[in-house]
Parts: sequence; C-alpha cells; structure tokens
Amino acid sequence: MGVVSFARLSGLMLRAVGASSRPIHERGKTSGMLSTETWPRPAVRVWTVAQRFQKFLVVGAVGLGLNQGMLVVLHDLVGLGLLIASPAAIAVSMIVTFLLNEVWTWHDRGTGRIATRALPYALINTGGLIINTGLLSVLVDQVGMHYFVANLIGAGAAAVWNFALNNAITWRA
Repeated sequence: MGVVSFARLSGLMLRAVGASSRPIHERGKTSGMLSTETWPRPAVRVWTVAQRFQKFLVVGAVGLGLNQGMLVVLHDLVGLGLLIASPAAIAVSMIVTFLLNEVWTWHDRGTGRIATRALPYALINTGGLIINTGLLSVLVDQVGMHYFVANLIGAGAAAVWNFALNNAITWRA
C-alpha cells in the first residue's frame, strides 16, 4: 500500500471515529507534507511503523540485490556449494543493510555506541540467515526449485523475522 493510499485509508478510519471532519491529507498542511500532529497516538504509531517498514523494504531490496548477485558469483562463478555461498552472500548483505538501516530506517533511534546495535543486529539477522539458508536448502533439494528463486523466498521469510525483532530490540524506541 502506498503512502497516499495509506493516508487516505487512515483519514477514512479517523473520520469514522470522529477524530476530524477534514480529510487527513488536508489537515496541518503547510509545506505539502502530511502532518500527524492532530492524529490520535495509536494512529501515529501505526503511521510511524508503516513508514519505517517502507524504508526497511527499500534497504532490504538493496541487500537482496547484493545477496543475489553475490550468490550467483560465489555459486556459479567461484563454484562454492549453496550451503557455503548463501551464508557468505547473506553476511556481506548484512553489513551493508546494517549501515543503511542505521543511517536511514532507524536514524532517530540510534544512540550510544554503534556496537550496542551491531551485536543484536548480527544475532537477529543470523536467525534470518538460518531461516533463509534452511528454506533455500529445502526448496532446492526437496522441491527441485532453482536456487535463485528459492533464495528470494527464503529472503522474504527472513525479512519478516529481521524487521520484527530489529524494530523491537536493536532499535527499540
């Protein structure tokens, strides 16, 4: 769901409960930006998580592109087995996505030493690595799926795990 669609849906929901008679995209408009100043706190929390998740998906797309590219290079060109090439490719993408998430997705939550967020991120994303590699292995070996497609499915499952835990633990509010 796009930002505009979400804003319209939010406006409809808020009007239904009597929060305001003006559509949400018209309230607090000063510079063309959507203002959440008059929204109820639960609506602001939902909006904030939705915005953060969209950023996480963009960062994840960058990481996935890097992961897929590294997987092809390590497996097809270098000749490593999938159970070695996949975790290596994921590890490289984890470093890049940590840095992008640190400076963009959760830029407002990072306080103190970066190591205090890097360690939980690495531990959580190692769980995602296990999910991704496990699904990749099962889908390739038991279902006969091409490794490139199987890796996309594994990465999608791992992304849900990674976002939920990193949002709650690594960059908690």
